[in-house]
Amino acid sequence: MGKMVKSSVNIRSKTGYSVLVIGAAGFVRTHISAALKRLRFRVLHGNIAGFVNILEVCKNANPQPAIVWASSSSVRKRPNRSTPPASLYAATKKAGEEISHTYNHIYGLSLTGLRFFTVYGRPDMAYFFFTKDILKGKPIPIFESSNHGIVARDVTYIDDIVRVV
Repeated sequence: MGKMVKSSVNIRSKTGYSVLVIGAAGFVRTHISAALKRLRFRVLHGNIAGFVNILEVCKNANPQPAIVWASSSSVRKRPNRSTPPASLYAATKKAGEEISHTYNHIYGLSLTGLRFFTVYGRPDMAYFFFTKDILKGKPIPIFESSNHGIVARDVTYIDDIVRVV
């Protein structure tokens, strides 16, 4: 597997860089992968095992590369850190954070984790349902916090995330 990973990061693209996108089937990573391909980067993809394989190769590289990876707010939808993740998706995000922390601590790898909160652009999100209800003259639900205060949140559009990454 190590040979396969090493060969996958060979510089072969028109830009001079290859980019590995772990979990490229996710909403944000699908858009990032598409944008990288449009910019003529060579994109690969994998999962948690792929992430660990890349870290294994990088820990022995000289010089060690800086690694930027992304997580999700889904990991934090828990009352506290000792509460198990509520979904397999959140568990994989949590695993990525723990693995990154461990490789940084043990091997000194430079790892920067990005966490995206409320990225919109998917048609199944509340914003689209709210818009449909408004256009039909229907009321939209107002959510309250546990102390009966109004909940406010900001959002980030998918194209903005892609541009920044």
